[in-house]
Amino acid sequence: MVGAWEHLPAARVPARLAPHVLAMYGYSAEGLVPGVHRGLPSAGLTLVLSLERPLRTAPTAEAWDAGVRDAQWVSLGGLHTRAAMVEQPGRWTGVQLTLHPVGVRRLLGVPASDLPVGSWDARDLVGGDEVDRVVEELHAALDWPGRYAAVSRFLVRLADRTDRAASRGGPSPEIEEAWRLLTGPSPRAVGEVADAVGYSRRRLNQLLTAETGHGPKTVQRLARFDTARREVVAAASAGASLAQVAARTGYFDQSHLVRDFREFAGLAPSAWLAAEFPNVQGAPAGVAAASGP
Repeated sequence: MVGAWEHLPAARVPARLAPHVLAMYGYSAEGLVPGVHRGLPSAGLTLVLSLERPLRTAPTAEAWDAGVRDAQWVSLGGLHTRAAMVEQPGRWTGVQLTLHPVGVRRLLGVPASDLPVGSWDARDLVGGDEVDRVVEELHAALDWPGRYAAVSRFLVRLADRTDRAASRGGPSPEIEEAWRLLTGPSPRAVGEVADAVGYSRRRLNQLLTAETGHGPKTVQRLARFDTARREVVAAASAGASLAQVAARTGYFDQSHLVRDFREFAGLAPSAWLAAEFPNVQGAPAGVAAASGP
């Protein structure tokens, strides 16, 4: 097996942050094959706080090939529909979180639609002092619970600041419910969702796009692809076929699944697995399935 993943204690998301932070975990590996990792589109926002070195990224494969490199200790972007490129060194260590695309406004003070999907500096949004402070606290922590605590304090400070900026408001309950219905285990048709929340399809599209940057159809496709890429990783270990994955995840057939993979990942499932699977074998479940680091 390529690389050795360290078994880390689980991270607990504080109750104050739970509506906005869907998952938090640490990752640490030695002996990975250096190269480029594809951060795939998903139905969540990925926040990465790197420990070993700044995370070096590019928004697309074309940008990476053109020499674009953005280096950040704290990396976050909006909902993207193309794979981001992330430098993968031999050793990888940090804390990664999945943020709720609708709830992120209450955490950061801006909707997900305002978060760039390309290279950008987190200091522009949260401030240089906050970025410097959380990076310093992360490096000063003596163990993983201490690192998780530093990240939690950082997010609570941001949430407190957003609470004080009452004029920024938040997403409507109808949009929160629409997101739940569109991305849940049994997603509803767009027309049914619009009826359920009391909007016309056009109005639902306008409000959801204003909040997340994407309309209902794209949100549904991202959620379905998010599930499918996890299933593809699991199927590779279990010996299941792509046709079985397609049937389980709501695609018409295997060809439909492959088309979405080519669009969102830039590669067919088999090519993506060949590139990524050697380094995610033995990784924590969150790392193996996640859209980042």
